[in-house]
Amino acid sequence: MSHIPAVLKSRPLNLPCVERPDARELVDRSRVLVNAMLESPDDAGPNFVMLLILADQLQMLHDDFEEEEVRQLRAEKLSE
Repeated sequence: MSHIPAVLKSRPLNLPCVERPDARELVDRSRVLVNAMLESPDDAGPNFVMLLILADQLQMLHDDFEEEEVRQLRAEKLSE
């Protein structure tokens, strides 16, 4: 089941073609967006709870990426 509105399916958005960011950049952008939404929520309904869950999951992904980057830097440093 898709949650994309029919209007968006029927016609493409006229957005400029840009290079797709890597996974790390997408996670960082998503974290910023979610945190901004949490700072000024519309209400404390079910969507807010789902947003809290998403924020937690994005933070875990961010932490995983950061740990991997540190491991890679250490491995590079040791190989020199």
